[in-house]
Amino acid sequence: MDGSRSFRISCILLSLLFILLTIQSGKAGLYHASGDETITGEETLACSQCHTMHGTQGGQSLIYGGTAAVYPKLLRASSILNLCLYCHQDNSVGMTNPTPPDIWNNTLGYIPSGGDFAHLNYTNESNRHSVGTDVSIITPPGSDTTVDWTAVTTRYGIIFNCLYCHDQHGNRNYRNLRYDPGNPTNDTEAAGVKVSYSLDGGVCSTGELAPCDIDNTTDVNDSLFKYNRNSVKFYKPGATDYNRLAQWCGRCHANFFGQSGDTNLGGTPAVGVGAGDDNTGSPWVRHPVGDINMTIAGGNLHVDTATWLDTAMTGRPRYVEPDSYGTETIDGNEQPFCLSCHYAHGGGNPNNATDPTLDHSNLVYVDAGGNLNMDTTYDTATGMLRNTCQKCHNQ
Repeated sequence: MDGSRSFRISCILLSLLFILLTIQSGKAGLYHASGDETITGEETLACSQCHTMHGTQGGQSLIYGGTAAVYPKLLRASSILNLCLYCHQDNSVGMTNPTPPDIWNNTLGYIPSGGDFAHLNYTNESNRHSVGTDVSIITPPGSDTTVDWTAVTTRYGIIFNCLYCHDQHGNRNYRNLRYDPGNPTNDTEAAGVKVSYSLDGGVCSTGELAPCDIDNTTDVNDSLFKYNRNSVKFYKPGATDYNRLAQWCGRCHANFFGQSGDTNLGGTPAVGVGAGDDNTGSPWVRHPVGDINMTIAGGNLHVDTATWLDTAMTGRPRYVEPDSYGTETIDGNEQPFCLSCHYAHGGGNPNNATDPTLDHSNLVYVDAGGNLNMDTTYDTATGMLRNTCQKCHNQ
């Protein structure tokens, strides 16, 4: 082999190695990473959009809102929450490339996958993760000794804000979710929870490590499409793996996550026939989210499988789909998980017209017509939790 040919081959191999290393190390989170940090290079966020070196330029304040004050971390807003909401509320300050998702009073015409902190201008403090609230002595419901809440509040501040759950500088997880929101020292890709997802319109491996952004360039409404509750699907990564989003929620709400048979959940393990909660086996003490599907639950007399399998059923709650993309059918292998019953950001749910404090925990409600509450205008007369339960438990 002549020297020039050897040199060319070496260059090609080095180029391929560089590409592979770039893919492995590049940030694949869809948001909050500059173009040179992402695999695709399509989504960018400049440092100067969130930080300001001097606070002013040409005699004009660079703080959002126009104040001349300066703030810690060189932030361009008076708090982390206000900085996030500058782009993520109302009409997203007119940005279109990309369009940030509206998480506060969404006006962009889609149902946010994570819910909406102030949908239709109805703010319900007790029905959501209470951003802006002092949580230094308020540990998450269901937390246990694995949750280092002191470390969390020390790292991200005592006022609950977006950084508790999302990495502001981007990572490889779905929605830039932190790998371990309940323990900052464990918040690494190697040690934490890797959450994948898929959107309608393309093929995404169920074992995908990084977020799989399907139809990123062909759908005219893609900037909204990928945030839409009806577009985002959750798949089980593998036959023996947990649903990763439920596992991720369990990093803070540890006692609410696990397999059947675990002390904190009870029930009979899903492997084998099992007896579930028919008084011949171990009774459930908490709702399963890890390994029970509709068929197994029906077999142990806990779920009305016929109702779930009814193809005419409207307003079916969200579920984890073990079937591969393109082969999904409602066949009883679907699994409940946290988002079957909860919105991450809150769903409104004024189930009591005069006392919103009776609402609870970001719950997904179904009205008398079978519609999920985020798809309606919150009919306080018919939005009932019982309707939601009866989608699976037709007692």
